[in-house]
Amino acid sequence: MNDIIHLLPENVANQIAAGEVIQRPASAVKELLENAVDAGATQIHLIVKDAGRTLIQVIDNGCGMSFADARMCFERHATSKIENADDLFRLTTKGFRGEALASIAAIAHVELKTKRAEDTMGTLVCNEGSVIKEHSPVATADGTSFSVKNLFFNVPARRNFLKSDAVEFSHIEEEFYRVALIHTSIAFTLSHNGKTLFNLTASNFKQRIVNIFGNHLKDKLFPVEQSTDFGILGGFIAKPENAKKKKNEQYMFINNRFVRHNLLNYAIETAYKELIPDGYKPAYFIHLDIDPKTIDINISPTKVDVKLQDERLIFGFLNAAVKKSLGTMSLTPMLDFNYERGLDVSNFPPQDRIVPPTVNVNPNYNPFNTPKNHDSFNAGAAHTRSELAGWEKFYGEFKAETVDLPSKLNQSDNSLDLDEKTEKVIPTHFFTLNNRYIVASHDNKLLLIDILGGRERILYQSYLEAMENKPVVVQQRLFPETLSLSTADAELLTELIPHLRSLGYDIELMGGNQFAVNGSPTDIDDENMQNTIEAVLESYKSNIFLYQAEKTANLALSMAKKKAGLYKPLTEDSEISAFIEQLFACPLSHLSPSGKQIIHYLSEEDIASFFKP
Repeated sequence: MNDIIHLLPENVANQIAAGEVIQRPASAVKELLENAVDAGATQIHLIVKDAGRTLIQVIDNGCGMSFADARMCFERHATSKIENADDLFRLTTKGFRGEALASIAAIAHVELKTKRAEDTMGTLVCNEGSVIKEHSPVATADGTSFSVKNLFFNVPARRNFLKSDAVEFSHIEEEFYRVALIHTSIAFTLSHNGKTLFNLTASNFKQRIVNIFGNHLKDKLFPVEQSTDFGILGGFIAKPENAKKKKNEQYMFINNRFVRHNLLNYAIETAYKELIPDGYKPAYFIHLDIDPKTIDINISPTKVDVKLQDERLIFGFLNAAVKKSLGTMSLTPMLDFNYERGLDVSNFPPQDRIVPPTVNVNPNYNPFNTPKNHDSFNAGAAHTRSELAGWEKFYGEFKAETVDLPSKLNQSDNSLDLDEKTEKVIPTHFFTLNNRYIVASHDNKLLLIDILGGRERILYQSYLEAMENKPVVVQQRLFPETLSLSTADAELLTELIPHLRSLGYDIELMGGNQFAVNGSPTDIDDENMQNTIEAVLESYKSNIFLYQAEKTANLALSMAKKKAGLYKPLTEDSEISAFIEQLFACPLSHLSPSGKQIIHYLSEEDIASFFKP
């Protein structure tokens, strides 16, 4: 019988190894930027085309490489950072395993130009799928230029799994942030498809944060500083009002390396407990310097996940430092040990007599003696059929009997553009529960309606119609409000301005990343346009990935999710009635535009089953 175990060809082994390190264009960006930092560069330029599919180029003014090193750097496990296993616990550099360039070269066309300051000529190396096509002297500037073209050209299956350009470029931006944020002494630029998005000069940490994420953060950042025998903590936390539902502004660095560590993240979030609503995440930009021997960064190919030698110690250290900073902002409760509670007594006028409360009881009350026409869902607000004549007129085209909704409510359809209509119901009684739900009854049947989800559906439908042919009226402002956004958000907002105009927002670009809001819709007051626009843009970017929605549907959904919570509670019967009419006039009124249930239906049998022994 023939032997069946054999060694893989080198090119196949390289492609498999590349899959662990280079998962998408952003992975190559991360590795090349970190190499440039390790080379001692003071200026790094990142140039991207077609979200990295066509070109990723990183140019730096670092130390450069010799003629032989330029060839050797493409070999697997070729590195200048370590010589033995013990060096893994003394690391101060970004890379160390010698995998990045070999992995990139295995799945792309790579052109390397490099030169040391002491050399008269530089070196050119062309590598295609781990095959060296050229290795020769060349005239070039001091430093290194890596050009990665046609990523995944020889692994079409991997290329087919890439997302849209918008999604892939958002990952590239994130990797750029992670490197540029902490290395404030280095100047960075980022260009995409010929347009410069970031031009960051050397600065301090706070200024770098503001330059990347926008001027709106300038007055919301508060310093965190603490020094102990085992580490030095620094950075900034954002005020609680800047908390968001997504973790898009949470950056933790250990020894100048971006890391993910759930316990450290929890240490910061628990410090904000009771200061921000449930489900919201605080923004922070924290860097921690500790002994390299106490951290293991060699547990994953991406070197983002780490292990700490004493997690509990660092947890307490970080949590206490953040609480101290919040206390300095007078945001956390402070104990006053000099305060004498015993002296805190209200002063009553001497002529007033304190009367104990009394309870009035009706001895003739019989809870079982209830009028026959009493409806438990109508306590406190009796609605007659004459009061609901408008309902029957509006729903004359629909059957008076409730249809079987559960089959539709169990749909898992996340489509943003369905036109199927739900069968309608004519409620005869209704009331609100905690200003969050509507409870409606009809013919011994019960409907539970989620008000927030219903508003999303109503607003979504109205926004779609506005962008198609019914623009919303704009109310001009006496004094325009200024918006300051990050470069990426500014580019996206510029693209959406014509559609936002249809929704009642008069926004114009002032220059750079500054916008002026000259007008807004008349239906509700935006308490903070900066927060509103930021939330809409964040939701828009998320929806690109989640739903693959086209532009108008995506914007309608993003606006609906933000605006649904800004309306006042439904307190009047007429308001509740009008709300239900608007909801049931929408296509797919039983589902929110993002696919969540709005309506639950319970028959008399369903209710009775709750009380069976």
